[in-house]
Amino acid sequence: MEHKSILLLIVGCSLMLAAILAIIYRVVERRHRRMHPGQVRSRQVWDRLHSKRWHEQLSRIYQQCYFTFGRIPLLRRYVSKIRRRIASIHAYDEWTMRRETIHIVLTTLLLMILTLGLLLLLHQSLTSLVMMCLTFLILNNMIIDMFVHRVENRLLKQFVHFLGDVRHYYHAHGMIEEAIWDASEQATHETEQHGKKIYDILTSAEADVRLEQYYEVAPNRFLKGFAGISHLISEYGDKVLTSGSLYLNALSKLTQEVQLELLRREKLSYLLRSLTIIAVAPVLFTDPIERWAKDHFAVMAQFYDSKFGMIMKAIVYLAIIIAYVLLRKIQENDEGRFARSKRKKKWEKAFYSIPWIRFIVDRLVPPIFSKPYEHIKNLLKDGNAPIPMEWLYLHRLIYAVGTGVSVLMLCCYLHIVGSDQILNGMDNPGMMLGQVDAQSQEKANERLELERKITLTMKDEHEFVYEKVAGAVEQSEVAFKNEIEKKSVVQRIVTKIEHLSDEYVKWWEVLISFFIGWLAYYIPIALLYFQRRMRQMDLKNEVDQFHTLIGILCELDRISVENILEWLERFSELFKEPLQRCLLHYEAGAELALEELKEEVSYIPFIRTIEKFMLAVDKIPIREAFDDLESEQSYYRELRKQEMERVLDAKANWGQMIGFTPLYALIFLYLVIPLVYTSMNQMQNYYDQIQKLN
Repeated sequence: MEHKSILLLIVGCSLMLAAILAIIYRVVERRHRRMHPGQVRSRQVWDRLHSKRWHEQLSRIYQQCYFTFGRIPLLRRYVSKIRRRIASIHAYDEWTMRRETIHIVLTTLLLMILTLGLLLLLHQSLTSLVMMCLTFLILNNMIIDMFVHRVENRLLKQFVHFLGDVRHYYHAHGMIEEAIWDASEQATHETEQHGKKIYDILTSAEADVRLEQYYEVAPNRFLKGFAGISHLISEYGDKVLTSGSLYLNALSKLTQEVQLELLRREKLSYLLRSLTIIAVAPVLFTDPIERWAKDHFAVMAQFYDSKFGMIMKAIVYLAIIIAYVLLRKIQENDEGRFARSKRKKKWEKAFYSIPWIRFIVDRLVPPIFSKPYEHIKNLLKDGNAPIPMEWLYLHRLIYAVGTGVSVLMLCCYLHIVGSDQILNGMDNPGMMLGQVDAQSQEKANERLELERKITLTMKDEHEFVYEKVAGAVEQSEVAFKNEIEKKSVVQRIVTKIEHLSDEYVKWWEVLISFFIGWLAYYIPIALLYFQRRMRQMDLKNEVDQFHTLIGILCELDRISVENILEWLERFSELFKEPLQRCLLHYEAGAELALEELKEEVSYIPFIRTIEKFMLAVDKIPIREAFDDLESEQSYYRELRKQEMERVLDAKANWGQMIGFTPLYALIFLYLVIPLVYTSMNQMQNYYDQIQKLN
């Protein structure tokens, strides 16, 4: 009741403080409205100046924190990690990049400290502390992703307004460079930096070189497309189509693509909102549920302290980890980051350089050009996992060995838990609900201490165990009601000695460890299948974006198939590597390179696009090869919306199914099944007692 009183007091004080602040705000606002209009304007100017000064002071604090954290080893790596995530968005403004980095770092650390304090208050056991550290890392990644995604979405929203301003100023000036400059002057800070950089590229004497450099640091494909289209039309000149200006049509299509991307992200974020938190939350409730069950159901303590209870807890924790990994895969695929992040230090390379590990891995890799080799190769390609075949089998070997050893260690730990429960566990009390009274509890503790001492003394005896235990009980100072109670204590001690001698790692437990390790050997392959399944959902969206880009480029008079392929490779996320290989082989023969691309790609709509490229190489003009894009534009737009809805619903269904699995596991495996199990055991005990009375 003391903790509840403190919480109620805190909540009451918070509500009173909020009410007082609301009243003060209303009074100040009312007085502000009664002021003279001139005073209102001067007050607004003062507020803006005060806000600006506060913003400048906060920015200075962020810069000082940036240099301070740079001197601390662990924080330096943490700051560097977040800086790399947002580097492309603020690539041309070091001050803003540092400010945003430290803002994310400080907010993340503050939330992590509060979460860590809460977890320390809620959990006490060793396993819970281990899972608490895991939860800490998971929440850290979640918060970083949340901030980074917010910055990315904010840039896309600002870019939509920027494109509208470019359209307006292009109508006014008729010059692309001036329109981009004037739009940049009106844009927000992040968009202004990129707009002025594109203006510098267009007005530079080495525009092609600087444009390629910009492609390397541009934060998204849409800014790349805008910069490239502006450069092409600025260099070759605008032209008037039946639907109007080529440049304005390109801006309209690009704006539609950005808006569709924003809608897709926002809707999927809405559908998958809080699922990661729901998946991780059960780790916070395992110990509270266990304490509640022990307080209200006396026999539940035996279950949670037993080996079976430990296995149930391990299954719940395993479900949490698997659900988190799969949800991360869904969210990462949605953001287009299908390729793994490039790491400077690759631990796979260091492990594979060890001779005996290389010997084992090379024996596991299937022969080149064999059917299994081609199957795994295609799976790596479809899952967009850019790692060598040897590294994949190194992952599989580590999964297998690590999981097998972990299961074997868990078996050893369960035997330790079982031995401890045999020595310190009490008999089932004669009641299912509530707690045992103090007098009965004291007698039970006295008897338990006697049983523990005799069990430890006699555990190595193998002959005449019953007689020796009976003699030890007879010599003890514990008083028994009758001879029947004394014999039951002797029999219980003998049973404990037999069970204690059975607590060792058995051959079938080692066999189970090998079997589970063998199953873990296929976990990387299963993840690749899952990643391929998620990736295939977004293939249609990227091909539709390709068609939008092709519809813009094919109107240019001097465009070629190779130029369009270069644009697609630059714009692509899913088909980047096949397009890169096609461009490398294009000089050796266009038709042969496109044929290889067609064989390498398995997605039918993109194969149809490649076939049109093959016709446009030397048979018909590019505009004629893709003449159906404009004629059926409205149909494809509606079809694309339906496809997007279907993909989002499918991802939402996958996410909800995965996200709620740990919660279901917690409820059924850690609460419902233990209650049913202990209830059945208790009913069996009651039945045995009734039989003895008869």
